[in-house]
Amino acid sequence: MKQFTFVLVAFACGIPTFTAALQQTAVPDDGKREFIVSGCLLRNGYAGYAVEESRVVAIDGKRLPDPTPASAPAMPKKWILDGGGNLAPHTGEKVEVTGRTDWQARPAQPATDEPPDRIPHLDVKSLKTIASSCA
Repeated sequence: MKQFTFVLVAFACGIPTFTAALQQTAVPDDGKREFIVSGCLLRNGYAGYAVEESRVVAIDGKRLPDPTPASAPAMPKKWILDGGGNLAPHTGEKVEVTGRTDWQARPAQPATDEPPDRIPHLDVKSLKTIASSCA
């Protein structure tokens, strides 16, 4: 009986630890979505990087059609990259960047006096070279 009680107590003590570990690996609910953006990696300022001449390849793991239908909302042509470490060796390459952003597409509207959308930021998760040059 003592062995059964010991096993039961050890098991019960392990459940909160296991649950806490699962919560740490879950994606945070911060309103951000995962995007994959393809384009030319260029320097942006002193120590920053941006993907220009870009197109959104996927949102939340779902690939978008290529070419994008005319009825789709306009996607940004430039993304500012946050994080990702030293990206300098990839400057001037065509890359595919996976990351998270809080950017939301605005529905297509007729021309107004509203300012254009801000340049969106992408928290870099990974970067893959597609071609050695942007040309």
